[in-house]
Amino acid sequence: MNARGKAPQAAEPWLWAELAAVERALEPLRVPPAPQELELHRLIAGALEAAGLPFVHEARLGPRCRIDFLSGRVGIEVKKGKVNGRLLRSQAEKYLAFPQVQALLLVTGASAALPGLLGGKPVKVFGLNRLWGVALP
Repeated sequence: MNARGKAPQAAEPWLWAELAAVERALEPLRVPPAPQELELHRLIAGALEAAGLPFVHEARLGPRCRIDFLSGRVGIEVKKGKVNGRLLRSQAEKYLAFPQVQALLLVTGASAALPGLLGGKPVKVFGLNRLWGVALP
């Protein structure tokens, strides 16, 4: 149930599949514990390229509104440092209001709590800290 007491609308299955493909492309990433945002962007771009997923870096959605990446209909926003949940949700809702963003993947250094659907569109949080384990050859 949402704040108005209504069940969220279910997103189309193909949107979840497109979002999952982007998430799978990022799973091999191994980033240092305190990367610079520019380095994160470079690593994400490389992972999307390696997976064969087309993307636009710093995609313009509207006047004074850019999202870090747009891969198909999936927006990817990178957040470094501690995340303010309320501001993060507000920003996610802003991006999802644009028709070209049909799903959103938030890439963060830590975890963040967001609902799985916002405005009927899928949302996932990809915590980079889960990737900071031991990497074996």
